[in-house]
Amino acid sequence: MRNKYTVLAACAAAMLSTGMNYVWSVLQVPVMGYYAVDPAAASKVFYLFVTFNVIGIFIGGRAFDRLGPRIPVLIGSCLYIAGLFASSFVPKDKFTLLYITYSGLLSFGGGLVYPCTISCAQQWWPDKKGFASGFVLSMLGASTLVLTPAINAIIAGDPERVPYAFSILGMIFSVVLIASYPFIQSPAQLPAAGAAGAEAPGGTAKKREAVKEILKGKTYYMLLFCITVGPIGYFTVNPYAKILGAERGLSESFIVSMIMASGAASAMGRLVFGKLCDNFGARNAASILYCITIGVTLGLSLAGGFWFFMLVIILSFAFGGFAGITPMLAVDYYGSKYIGTVISMLSVAVLISSFASPVIVDMFSAPEGNLTTWNFIICAVLALAGLVVARISRDKRDDRPEDIKMGSGPAL
Repeated sequence: MRNKYTVLAACAAAMLSTGMNYVWSVLQVPVMGYYAVDPAAASKVFYLFVTFNVIGIFIGGRAFDRLGPRIPVLIGSCLYIAGLFASSFVPKDKFTLLYITYSGLLSFGGGLVYPCTISCAQQWWPDKKGFASGFVLSMLGASTLVLTPAINAIIAGDPERVPYAFSILGMIFSVVLIASYPFIQSPAQLPAAGAAGAEAPGGTAKKREAVKEILKGKTYYMLLFCITVGPIGYFTVNPYAKILGAERGLSESFIVSMIMASGAASAMGRLVFGKLCDNFGARNAASILYCITIGVTLGLSLAGGFWFFMLVIILSFAFGGFAGITPMLAVDYYGSKYIGTVISMLSVAVLISSFASPVIVDMFSAPEGNLTTWNFIICAVLALAGLVVARISRDKRDDRPEDIKMGSGPAL
């Protein structure tokens, strides 16, 4: 039986199963050992993952508005599972194939699932959209908490077990995605999000016009900038979290605890700030997140030991918050009519952020490739710029009708 609780649980389970990008810091060291590659080559898997994931999100969001969630979720789940199993067969001397199987197939498939589960949950919880999207998104953060001990147990310190880990995870996620799929469906009273072929005449043309209206207004570019600069600190630190932790005096057990706690913090950030958006608006929630990010990134330039441990966790909390408010920024500024399309267009910010992070690392890193104080300062400055842009915008959430004209959101 489908009701808003079972749909929310199914969407959350699907999101949890597609969170492999959030455990790359756990996999990176064993992968480096198995394939005999350096940190730079291994980090490219993460950055390419984000790239193809965003492409999948963009296509998935557009598909949701046209077809509803079922078809894109089905295709995305199949690609995701295929990518995991294909990764388990990549030979030791063919490391770059992971760019296709893991960073390509797996991430693109997960991207298709992402906007569909968020938008579907919001449709079933129209009066608590922030809570619904925040809860579903919190599962991405929870994936770190769940998958970190599972991956460590499977690999057991032996890099030779990396392919085995991919295949085991593929089997587990297959079961979860198959079990959750029947419940992921738009409510019957929303015919615009129905099955394939149910789209009203002219619907595709209207969506094209909606995209044009979004691109005409400066609101979109303001939001794109704000969403881009917020997570750059996380994207800069995350691939180096394990390495930095060792350099800053953390033991191996402490580092594992830090990664797991970071996943829990990221999940909590999505849930907390999604709910805050319901009560105070996404713009105000974003302002809080920028302040947290500024303080944390500056602190990470100096912190060691326990304080480094805590600041990485707080940075993950803020990153989760940025992820949690993005769907609500889309709703607050553009309404719900084309929510999948708007989320997919805003997801470009993650792609820009993921590309900007390695550029910042390369420009300001030490000769041996480690992060320097300047890396953290630049991240803080960018977060400050995001705060300024967010504060000078005008929030018209309270006097906005449910589905405002595209492009007519708050102006700078």
